Amino acid sequence: MSLINLGLIFVAGLDLGLAILIYLLNPKNKININLALSIFFLATWTLGVAMFREAKTESAAFIWTWVQNGSGSFVVVPFFLFSLYFPYQNRILEKWHKVLIVLSILIISIVVVVPGIWTKEIYLSPSKNDYSLNFLGVFYFNLHFFGYLILAFYNLVTKYIQNEGFIKKQLFHMIIAAGIISLFGGMLAAIIPLILLRSIGPYWIGPYFAVPTVIILLRFIYKKD
Repeated sequence: MSLINLGLIFVAGLDLGLAILIYLLNPKNKININLALSIFFLATWTLGVAMFREAKTESAAFIWTWVQNGSGSFVVVPFFLFSLYFPYQNRILEKWHKVLIVLSILIISIVVVVPGIWTKEIYLSPSKNDYSLNFLGVFYFNLHFFGYLILAFYNLVTKYIQNEGFIKKQLFHMIIAAGIISLFGGMLAAIIPLILLRSIGPYWIGPYFAVPTVIILLRFIYKKD
């Protein structure tokens, strides 16, 4: 296994450990549940990237594309819900909001899993496997991914502007931590593949930006005033 992919597995373990820690701090709290779930999907995305790159058969490679891209699309949904509750709830989802969220999850699942909609062809070269993409599938993935991110950061930034003191400090560090992985992970895993199409490019770099995110979260999210 290449050093790059071993590093990805280490990062995935770091993400998973953080997700478990946050969940165990308060298993019944909506903030903890949604943030832990978002980081869990970040961990499975990272693991999926590593295992896809190492896959020895086309069938195994396809399965790992489902894991990495499914997790990559799911990570933004609980993060959006987290933004509604952290550090306090400012909006209540109506029934039609929940229906739209469920529909968006079903549609992106179809886009990622059904052959040809997202993944057109696998190129096997174990330790650095690659695949070509369908423009419409990647375009929809970007709409889904960045749509949820924009809503989430809108909620967080709005709360940041409206508050002072420790709450403002909490929000600042949350925005910075989430912004790092969202900016670089999104650019490398969503925008660049949309441009290249015949190759997914250096998307494996994206998960490494979870490391500073983890460090900032561990330091500040549950810091006492």
